[in-house]
Amino acid sequence: MIRRLNYRNERFLYHRKCDLTGKQMISSFSVDKPFPIYEIDAWWSDNWDPLSYGRAYDFDRSFFDQFLELRDQVPRLTLQQQKPMENCDYCNCVGKDKNCYLIFSGNRNEDCQYASWINDCRDCVDNLNIESSELLYECVGCRESYALRYCRDCHNCKESVFLRQCQGCTNCFGCSNQINKQYMVFNEQKTKEEYEQFLAGVQTGSYNEMQQAQDRIDDLLADLIVKEYHGTNVEHCVGDYLRNSRNCHLSFDSDYCEDVHYSMCLNYVNNSMDYSYWGMHAERMYECQACGFDMNHLRFCNLCWQGCSDLTYCDQCTGCHNCFGCVSLKKKSYCILNVQYSKEEYEELVPRIIAHMRSAGEFGEFFPQEHSIYAYNESLAQEHQRLSKEEVLGRGWLWHAEEEEGDQYMGPSVALSDQINDVSDDILEQILTCEKSGRKFKLNKQELTFYREQQIPIPRLHPDERHKRRLAFRNPRKMWERKCEKCEMLISTTYEPGRPEKVLCEECYLEEVY
Repeated sequence: MIRRLNYRNERFLYHRKCDLTGKQMISSFSVDKPFPIYEIDAWWSDNWDPLSYGRAYDFDRSFFDQFLELRDQVPRLTLQQQKPMENCDYCNCVGKDKNCYLIFSGNRNEDCQYASWINDCRDCVDNLNIESSELLYECVGCRESYALRYCRDCHNCKESVFLRQCQGCTNCFGCSNQINKQYMVFNEQKTKEEYEQFLAGVQTGSYNEMQQAQDRIDDLLADLIVKEYHGTNVEHCVGDYLRNSRNCHLSFDSDYCEDVHYSMCLNYVNNSMDYSYWGMHAERMYECQACGFDMNHLRFCNLCWQGCSDLTYCDQCTGCHNCFGCVSLKKKSYCILNVQYSKEEYEELVPRIIAHMRSAGEFGEFFPQEHSIYAYNESLAQEHQRLSKEEVLGRGWLWHAEEEEGDQYMGPSVALSDQINDVSDDILEQILTCEKSGRKFKLNKQELTFYREQQIPIPRLHPDERHKRRLAFRNPRKMWERKCEKCEMLISTTYEPGRPEKVLCEECYLEEVY
């Protein structure tokens, strides 16, 4: 998983020029990368030919030496964006979004900001792993919900604050494990009048009051009852954050998957193993990263999309079939190292190359981590297995030094008002300082409008620090064996023994909450 995630950079964006047009652009690749980077329209254009970079396979050299030489010469896309996109220049690993800013791994969203793994949402700010929702703020793992704040792992809830693992709840505050409830405060039933009176005394636009409320919620919910896994409608599965799946082993954050092992962040995938990100009708995928849309039989591939089949060791190819060791090809078949062959030539040559690779111990694994297209600290691998610069370099992997340079844009300290109603438009011209990291950040007009309309205080943390805080609310992608707290049946769960939650098997959990 770490090796595949080392090939995925979502959040680190850079200013650089397109190597074809000279146009200034936003890119997920820093200027020190060896390969050319093209803006999206230029990459898809007919103004260059990826086959012109091809080279014949040399059986006297290793495959990876030849492939890496090719990869470092062929142009790559500046960002991973699936059209149509509108006003989303600062978004990456996204598709069909409109008016979004700093969202990553998101599809079909509109007017959303500061989020990761977000789909089919509108007017949402500062969220992680949400879908089919509107007006969510600082939520994690919520879906099909409306107007939630500071909620986690909720489904079909609306107009509520500080919920944990609730379903079908409306007008609730500080509740956990409630099902189809209304007018609840700290898991106690209230009348409509009592709830409205309570809410009238809560200043949701006050930063200090919301911080105090968060501390109180955490104390009140310290003995939280939780199910052994997050998700629903699964059969014969081991993992977490799974829905509508069967026969999945050590898999995470996936929906509508069957017979999938050692994988994560997939939708509509069958018969696959060691596969990270995307899917959307994919099968027979092995050791692939960010490959999706009608895929069949890909092995050891990275960033291949749109109807590919029978690819091996290919990188950023679209609509291709029967290709081996190719980079940035579009709608090609029977190519090796970006050289076009006939069907007969291809079928004769590929088995010989595989035999050659096997003799050198090269065949059967994903691309080498030491030759990733990203530095370790730029990639998602750093989020899941944090390593120091010394540890990364000691393993022979890449490290990007820019984050050590610090902020170049310094401004005067700004005293922020506690109440959102006291914040003027002047704040849009000011540079704010993160209370935790000291990094500088700014607000944009769309963001400020959202805070005012929803009565939410101005954040005191840099967007990256807010993202890290949300990540900490998610369980790690690691399983432990422990017993159900009620029936003592042995369960496999992402809740590490010793955590304060009372972990129940699914059957006991349902008995408790229904």
